[in-house]
Amino acid sequence: MSRILVVLGVMLCALSSIQAQQKNTASKIDSLAKHFYSAKTNAAKIQVMLNAPTRINEYFEKPDPILKLYKKALVLAESIGDKKSTISLLIEIAYFETYITSDEPKAFQLYSKALTYAEEEKDYTSCAIISFELAAINEHQNLRNEMYKYFSKAIEFNQKSQVLYLRPYRWAYAMYLEDNRINEALEVGRQAVRYVDERSAPAEFKALAYGYYYAVLKRMPNKQKEAAIYKNRIVELLRQFKTISETNQSDDIATVCYEVEQYKLAIFFANQLFTKTDMDSQLDASKIHCYEMLSASYERLGDYPKSLEFYKEYSTTYVKVLKNMLTLESGRKVIRAEGERNLLMKQNEVEKERFYRNLSFAIAAFVLLLGGVIVVFYKREQRQKQELTQLNATKDKLFAILSHDLRSPVGALENNVMLTNWGALTQDEFVETTQNLGQEIRQVRTMLDNVLHWSISQLGGMKPHPKTTFVLPIIEAEIKLLHASAQAKGIKMTSLVAPEAQLMVDSNHLAIIIRNLLQNAIKFTPTQGEISIKSAEKEKQFQLEIKDTGIGISQEQLRKLFTINESSSQQGTSQEKGTGLGLVLVKELVVANKGTIEIRSEIGKGCTCSITFQQS
Repeated sequence: MSRILVVLGVMLCALSSIQAQQKNTASKIDSLAKHFYSAKTNAAKIQVMLNAPTRINEYFEKPDPILKLYKKALVLAESIGDKKSTISLLIEIAYFETYITSDEPKAFQLYSKALTYAEEEKDYTSCAIISFELAAINEHQNLRNEMYKYFSKAIEFNQKSQVLYLRPYRWAYAMYLEDNRINEALEVGRQAVRYVDERSAPAEFKALAYGYYYAVLKRMPNKQKEAAIYKNRIVELLRQFKTISETNQSDDIATVCYEVEQYKLAIFFANQLFTKTDMDSQLDASKIHCYEMLSASYERLGDYPKSLEFYKEYSTTYVKVLKNMLTLESGRKVIRAEGERNLLMKQNEVEKERFYRNLSFAIAAFVLLLGGVIVVFYKREQRQKQELTQLNATKDKLFAILSHDLRSPVGALENNVMLTNWGALTQDEFVETTQNLGQEIRQVRTMLDNVLHWSISQLGGMKPHPKTTFVLPIIEAEIKLLHASAQAKGIKMTSLVAPEAQLMVDSNHLAIIIRNLLQNAIKFTPTQGEISIKSAEKEKQFQLEIKDTGIGISQEQLRKLFTINESSSQQGTSQEKGTGLGLVLVKELVVANKGTIEIRSEIGKGCTCSITFQQS
């Protein structure tokens, strides 16, 4: 039922109560024609048509003579360049074509022409009215997207107009609600509220705009607090006026009263429609709505006899209006059929044009997509080639380093075995050689451990498994492991890490990190040197610092520390060998555990390595 009332609200201002007009129509047409033709100037003739009393309501029974006069006035207005009058006359003729002759394609053309002129003249009030009527035409044709487009235009133009005009908001929010597009309806309601607030509109208009917004808010469970605020504002506004400035707003005001549960006020304002002595047939749609509001309001107040009385009036008026619409419809069948045929042809042309346009877009999109896929695959292939080249280079460097650094200990082992077999070594020489050989074998083991760990990390097998870890036990274990190497060079290793220090980290990874950093420090620290380890916690960060009194590192070497390069592998202060892989592995493990590493050093001033982890 509400859907039918929405359509009636748009149409019945032109299509109701033929019988009431049959007695007076002919005389009024003749009178208007006499005034038009007797006017002495073109401007006067135009003014006659612009001032024609209650135009469509009085003359729609015989539209052809009236249309003829309007069209003559339009030609005159265009001939003298009177844009303002041209716009008004185009609107009147288009209104006839929409609701009287039902030639909506022609009406659409006329409205579109009027809209172009109105935009040129910056006549935003006319722009808003025209856009609203174009939305109504699209609603009749069930072209919802186009309808909403013109509703949006009407609201946009309305914001620039100084004349209060609420119809675009009223119908736009109602259509959005009908289509269950609640968020769009809410936005239209907000725009209506801003519209009346910015213009300091009278209480009557504010009550209507707030009512549109409230009608949406009350349907949204998460907006009930705001709905209650607007309900109170509406009730306060309704008490500020007793009469309605525009008769055809009686039903809207009554509806707002009903929505905010002010049933007595709903009855009061609905009855105002029936007290108008000059009430004409254009208000049949409003009468239907007011009868409905009266019946519903009396029902809410418990006055069921009154409710039934007005429900009967509602039903009678509703049936009468439908009969009048059907009578008028049967008399215009041929005209409408032709109009519908023209509209269908136009729609087919539009659809065909849209199809070819969409096809062109689809082809262009496909070509772009195909090109994009080709580019992506090409870049991926190039990246893979580059990665493969880098991996091969890394492999070559790694093998070169290993072959170079393994040659010395293996050769020493071979010589030692030969001399032992020959019995060429004394007992003291054998002990000394064995100690040296053990040192070199430990270095080889460290080297191979690093190669193994790094290889596993490259295959994605060293994923961290973080857990809460006490740091000091791991540091002490690594110091103990490397004690012999440090003692051989007279190096003192000191831990200043607090016993309670904890860290969310993979404990195995942390052990490898500390071991490699300590080995590096021992390697590049001269005899009788010192190595210290300390920790600090601040701002959810845990920092480990390993500092030595070694020979230091040049700035050039610092830049190469975390890359596999033969030149990055340096001999220690006691000619210790290395692959240069240890620090590469350290950085990968630090990053895998969401940490950062920083090395600061100068030649001859030792080295400080800082590792920072985020605390959970």
